[in-house]
Amino acid sequence: MSKYKASTRLTEINAEQIEQLRREYNQLSVSKFSLSEAFKQYALQNRSYVVIAKNGNFEEFSKYNQMLANLCTNLSQFKSSDPEINRRINNTLRNLIKMKLDVSRLRFKTLEIKTSTKPDFAAIINSSLFDDSHSERKKQYTISFTEKECSEYKEKFPKQDFYNLLRNFFDEFSVYEKEFTNPSLNLALDNNLVKCGEAANAYVVEKKHSEAIIKNILDYLQGALSEKIHPNIIKGSADLIAFIDGAK
Repeated sequence: MSKYKASTRLTEINAEQIEQLRREYNQLSVSKFSLSEAFKQYALQNRSYVVIAKNGNFEEFSKYNQMLANLCTNLSQFKSSDPEINRRINNTLRNLIKMKLDVSRLRFKTLEIKTSTKPDFAAIINSSLFDDSHSERKKQYTISFTEKECSEYKEKFPKQDFYNLLRNFFDEFSVYEKEFTNPSLNLALDNNLVKCGEAANAYVVEKKHSEAIIKNILDYLQGALSEKIHPNIIKGSADLIAFIDGAK
């Protein structure tokens, strides 16, 4: 092994097996398959599995995020002569920003999640190399490392033969695909949230300056939205969030 590389040769049949894996992976994922990156995830991060997550509620999450963004924009222009109401406005704005953070990682159509946790559903790609010892190994494969990665690799596998380690990688490496849906989302995005957003926008556009309108909007945002609707939305995506968190 050279300073920052590990190399070995494989047979033509196993080279075809790898190219077929690459072809299938690229058909599913938003990113292209990189053997170097996949191997380093396995060897240095213990991540042998890739979950291609399809978000069945991408449009709904985008709509919800836009509602929160509009509320933030309009609420930031609310002003009251009552200091207590102004404090409530600021507290609500901070909470809306936190809600937008919660939703931000759920706003995708397709996400590639690399994880060390094996999913409890069947893999759609697993391409172990063949026992092709009777054939000549002609096709060279090289994994490039940074200096830091190379140091970690040598420390973790001081005596491991790279050829055997690469075979072990292909035995382990598996790709899964799953569509995640949120059963709570459509129920949570009720007409009251729409009406609240419309009231907040009308307050700013029409310059109504009504304390009663401000209080009604804040009561809804600090009550139903904060205590029930938003928590139910996030809870409804708990399985997807668990996969995302497992990739850290």
